[in-house]
Amino acid sequence: MTPAEARDALVSTIEDSAAQLNVAGWHRDHAPEVGDCGNQQGQRVNYSYGYGAPAPDSDRGADAKVIADYWRSLGMQVRVVDTPLYVVYASGGTVAGLSFSTAPGDYYIAGTSLCVPGDARELRKQDNG
Repeated sequence: MTPAEARDALVSTIEDSAAQLNVAGWHRDHAPEVGDCGNQQGQRVNYSYGYGAPAPDSDRGADAKVIADYWRSLGMQVRVVDTPLYVVYASGGTVAGLSFSTAPGDYYIAGTSLCVPGDARELRKQDNG
């Protein structure tokens, strides 16, 4: 997988996840950010990405179940925490990890792509022109 493919898999998985919910106003915090994987500077990269929306007046537990079921359908390993608020965690598939939070005030989906060969500094230069 190339860095662009890892980035695109992360973004599409997060945005497709948000589309499973009847929630308006989803927006990205920023463009996907590239970083080095662990201690492998200049050799391996991954991306992080966040997507949020104002929390609807709906059943947060039911929305967490929708996301958990969707991620399971993608072959991911899923864990749901329901105290003090609903948070769904997942890993596997075409991303390293995801989380969906029903925090007071907003819904938020964040994730990290798989680590792939690449140089984060060079990719940042390309992204910034």
